[in-house]
Amino acid sequence: MSNYWTGVLSQRMRRRQALVLAGGAAASAAFLAACGGGSSNDNKVQDKESLVAKSVEVQPAQAKKGGTLRVRHTGDPATLDPSQAINPLNAPARIALNTLVRIGYGVNKWPDNQIIPDIAESWEIGNGGTQITMKLRQGVKWHNKAPVNGRAMDIDDVMFSWNRFAAKNVYRSGVVNSVNPDAPVLSVTNTDARTIVVKLKEPLVFALDLFASNPGSHSGSMLLLPKETDSSFNVGTDMIGAGPYVMQKYEPSRAFTMKRNPDYYDQNWGNLDTIEFPIITETAATLAQLKAGNIHYFQPAAADVVAIKNETPQLNLYDTDIPNTTSVMVFGQLGPNGGKSIFLDERVRQAVSMALDRDLYVDAFFNVDKFKQQGLEVETRWNTSLSALWNGWWLDPKGKDFGPNAKFYKKDLTEAKKLLAAAGVTSVKDLPSNHITTNELAELPKQAEVLEGMLSEIGIGTRVNPVDYQKEYIPRFRDGHGQYEGIAFVTTAGGTGVGPVGTLSNQYWSKGGAAFHGFSTSGTNDQSGDPKVNDMIVKARGELDTEKRRTLVYDIQKYLAEKNYSLFLPGVATGFTMGWPALGNYRVYRGFQVWDQFRLFLDESKPPFKS
Repeated sequence: MSNYWTGVLSQRMRRRQALVLAGGAAASAAFLAACGGGSSNDNKVQDKESLVAKSVEVQPAQAKKGGTLRVRHTGDPATLDPSQAINPLNAPARIALNTLVRIGYGVNKWPDNQIIPDIAESWEIGNGGTQITMKLRQGVKWHNKAPVNGRAMDIDDVMFSWNRFAAKNVYRSGVVNSVNPDAPVLSVTNTDARTIVVKLKEPLVFALDLFASNPGSHSGSMLLLPKETDSSFNVGTDMIGAGPYVMQKYEPSRAFTMKRNPDYYDQNWGNLDTIEFPIITETAATLAQLKAGNIHYFQPAAADVVAIKNETPQLNLYDTDIPNTTSVMVFGQLGPNGGKSIFLDERVRQAVSMALDRDLYVDAFFNVDKFKQQGLEVETRWNTSLSALWNGWWLDPKGKDFGPNAKFYKKDLTEAKKLLAAAGVTSVKDLPSNHITTNELAELPKQAEVLEGMLSEIGIGTRVNPVDYQKEYIPRFRDGHGQYEGIAFVTTAGGTGVGPVGTLSNQYWSKGGAAFHGFSTSGTNDQSGDPKVNDMIVKARGELDTEKRRTLVYDIQKYLAEKNYSLFLPGVATGFTMGWPALGNYRVYRGFQVWDQFRLFLDESKPPFKS
């Protein structure tokens, strides 16, 4: 990993040399050789149509029942308490713990951000958009574990869960008005044994989303827990919900084991008897287990896909969608020894943005050119202040409608250096780059190193400050409002808004809660935000007309392209994931939370169970 940026830069130079010195088919061969892949004939696989497997939905009546699915898990959570947003807790929590409502899924396509029922089976929005009345599903049972022993969920459990969220949750300040007077929810009460009434400060276009699950996580959301929690049930060491799977056991550093819940309210939902999450921290070990058939699907790094397919041809290849970018480069608001941060000057932030070679980044991490050489075309996009995932809301900075501020997304080292000089910044050495160096956040350490390398090309030298994921990542950096020196690479899992307005609100509205990045326009570290951004976001939060709201979201992206208060990782592309033929319904159900991904089934007459 320490040479990752050097390798990317070297690959770029070798590729450019190859393309200058050769043409046509010779250029393709030279490019593949530069990537370490030998000749094009050695690497050429089938055309995309024949190579990529089709995702076909099999209905519950036809799906095979039973079996054990094994899915790689990245690490151990510090606690099983879901009031904290902890990445290694998300996968088991998604299938064990419920929300009142949840984000919908698409069948063989990306969903359109609709909200669908979970424990609340229906709802009405009234009083001009300031009241939500929810009807709770009847006959829901808690998992059959002590101390609840499979009893029915009741209204007291729901109210307990809300009150615990309001008192303890890391993101309560973005939701609960009694904690933050700018937060939207004035009260949550019950009027009878199955009716919940939510009163809002003002109309909010993503109000229902507050009671779903954040797209970047599951833990940290308003999850439902039995009222015995914190008394006779220790939520820090065990997991009890009402979801389709029950946590049978958790063995630290080894695995989570989840068993199908025979009392789940939707008996058509689960096909698998058991889902195991073996904890495998290293990617090389994960790939070895995938190829051996000991885990059943995995999305490798894009650069590894073709090699794995060639080594293990029985593995199926599947298309992926444009991924949701949840990682950002955030600028610290403190300078050395408590002094002034260079990033309080927008020219420095603009220079950083213009130092980034977005196409090179996308090529490096999504293997774009090599896939193309293999006949595997992928779609690429640059992120703005909004993840490029959001079709219809994301505004393409390469398009004609973005306007003059699109220039800040284009690599221009000469202009970047001029901006630094105008800001009085001629050379920076040992700027702290704060991020984890372990695997809890997938490829983030490598991504950070590549961006650090790009900054070095304009004279900003960095030194990595390794961040302990368990102890300091969340409180100090991810949710720390920029109260540190240098830059940080963090996820946007914090916050409660879903959808384009909600995600912009989380990060850029100064009154949005823990996920706000802590910037200001005052030239000082007062965390007051940008009045213009605040105003646009407030308008978008309350704008019920979809097209007017879309225009506001476009305007916010254009404005933030100039201000660069934080930078999403530069870009994304579609790609490919891999799974064994025994998997049924793989890649059929798509969405943020991948809850419905576990509606898979196993046909043990196919590989890896039988050749």
